[in-house]
Amino acid sequence: MKKITIAALVTLGLGGLTYTAIAQDDRGPGLQPRLEAVDVNQDGNVTMDEIAAHRAEKFESADTNGDNLVSAEEFEAFAEAEQERRRAERQAKRFAELDTNGDGFVTAEEHENAADERMERMFARVDTDGDGVITEVEREAAKEKMRERRGNRGFGRRG
Repeated sequence: MKKITIAALVTLGLGGLTYTAIAQDDRGPGLQPRLEAVDVNQDGNVTMDEIAAHRAEKFESADTNGDNLVSAEEFEAFAEAEQERRRAERQAKRFAELDTNGDGFVTAEEHENAADERMERMFARVDTDGDGVITEVEREAAKEKMRERRGNRGFGRRG
């Protein structure tokens, strides 16, 4: 009975890792690559059968000794590997965004241009009246907005 309970919990946990990642990315283009991974026949649609197959594949990946059970150690290793895979994907994507000419190197100019673009976007968000000056009122409003966003993500307030 204990093995069945553990197996059920682990299956839910493994599925949770995958589908939580998908759910968290419903705000932008990051969702598409994850859905493509679930879309086994690559027809652009995701069915419940494909989700079940993907979940089973994740379970098999975690069950490294093939006993159809996932131990706490296997689960931890699986979670760490998934986290590292996602980190590497984010890093590769960010590098590709910086390497605007696609030569495999980020030049000082590419880095500077990216930093300038980020700064301009941030400045424009804070300079709500668009007059080219960030006032104390705009700064405080931006801080409050950040606090609210952090609170909505469960990070709480910093003092």
